[in-house]
Amino acid sequence: MLWKRCWMKIAVIGSGTMGHGIAQICSMAGYEVYLNDIKKEILDAAISKIRWSLDKLVERKKITEKQRDETLSRIKTTVDLKESVRNADFVFESVFEDVDLKKRIFRDLDEYAPSHTILGSNTSTIPITIIGEATNRPGQVIGAHFFNPPVLQPLMEIIPGEQTSKETITATEQLARKLGKEPVILKRDPWGFVSSALFEHLLRESAWMVYEGEATPAEIDACARYKLGHPMGPLETIDLSGIDISYHTEFGVRRKIDAKWIEGPHVDMCPLIVEYVKQGKLGVKSGEGFYKYPGPGVFKKVEIPRELAEKVDPIRLIASTLNHGAYFVRAGVATRNDLDKIVKLGLGYPKGIFDYIDEYGADKIVNVLKQLKERYGKPWYEPDPLLIEMAKK
Repeated sequence: MLWKRCWMKIAVIGSGTMGHGIAQICSMAGYEVYLNDIKKEILDAAISKIRWSLDKLVERKKITEKQRDETLSRIKTTVDLKESVRNADFVFESVFEDVDLKKRIFRDLDEYAPSHTILGSNTSTIPITIIGEATNRPGQVIGAHFFNPPVLQPLMEIIPGEQTSKETITATEQLARKLGKEPVILKRDPWGFVSSALFEHLLRESAWMVYEGEATPAEIDACARYKLGHPMGPLETIDLSGIDISYHTEFGVRRKIDAKWIEGPHVDMCPLIVEYVKQGKLGVKSGEGFYKYPGPGVFKKVEIPRELAEKVDPIRLIASTLNHGAYFVRAGVATRNDLDKIVKLGLGYPKGIFDYIDEYGADKIVNVLKQLKERYGKPWYEPDPLLIEMAKK
């Protein structure tokens, strides 16, 4: 049986923000790792970042110097894709979020990797079925979505495609646990899965609130921080991650795939985000987005007075995101427990989707959604049948 193999060799394709972190945790778990990228300079930079991370762990007495050195010795780098996967038992692909690029890479992985190898993708949005169709082994293709930074974040979102075998799912779950991650297995693979869909939903909803003149960025983020208990407000977050990333998620990914993969009450792209990208206001990286920063690439946490939280109703801010979460449970994409685990462990919220629903009341949330639907006419404000049923009770 495939899942009974003793995983010894792992290939990581792409050594950027996520890739080098994935390589580090795989090596720390005792696996031999082959880290691949297109240029030696990129790989050298990745190894430097891994060494820095390990040095920090040594300083904090989380690992010994010997463990650091052993971890580094288990990571080999190569610009040759064929060389990186020729003996691999499991592959983690972690390249730029582009449908055509990932399909091309998976065609090559299918050709170069041994027949038993499982091909995993760290994609955060692209349906696994689409990626698997680029190979002759769709049953061995699976989504293995880590969270940033992989070394610290405890969750792995596991996403099967339509043809992914049970054996592949089991093997990936077992590997996740060996890497020290808490696996959550989705039932299928809609665009954005669960974590990215809900994450992007709240960001866009917040941008729409600014666009419609309902609240300022600081008022929205104050509500998220001080009333909802989020570690950062949604507009702080989009500034930090890059407004252009949200833009690319829509125009570079979502609009390039068949509409059948877009499930649930997704929020349309806000014109304000499009305008900011045109103006070069990309957030921290450009020095200005929803907030202004000391300079391009210079992050300084935004000072947001607590009293601004009183300007925004937390139910209004989060209602449509909760509605989307209710859809995922009703439609069988994830269980209620798994959905709440993704939100708490993956997105860092102090409460799960249904914790918030229970706290604020399904009836109040439904009423807010109906008011928003009447005011704006947007389809994502249509209350989900599950929420309506909960409100009746």
